Amino acid sequence: MSDLFLTLDGDLMITGNKDIAKVNTPMQNDIQQVYIRLMTEPGDFHAYPRLGLDLSMLYGMPQTKSTGETGKRLIIAALEREGVFKGKNISVEAVPTSADTIRFDIHVQSGSSNPITLSIKQSLGA
Repeated sequence: MSDLFLTLDGDLMITGNKDIAKVNTPMQNDIQQVYIRLMTEPGDFHAYPRLGLDLSMLYGMPQTKSTGETGKRLIIAALEREGVFKGKNISVEAVPTSADTIRFDIHVQSGSSNPITLSIKQSLGA
């Protein structure tokens, strides 16, 4: 059974025929599953208590390699926690974008297709 297709804002996607869209490919499903975990904070969905990521834990930390490594560990743990990405290679890069902002580039490789690369930014509030 296919999952419902969600926009990046978390809204249901509607097709040109005014039907609710479903994901059509494994790649679309992987993209959606990554974003659901990155954009949801733990506890947002009581039915899925383990779902989510709390990057706000980085708020107030300095722009250092250690802060980037902490963020990378949080992201990988959020993606691996439920087993949705079992058998898929996940890597994360931390990229400082300003004195108080860090971007995380998430790469998911499954099968022989090109890796999926998604990004998320977090303010450090420095």
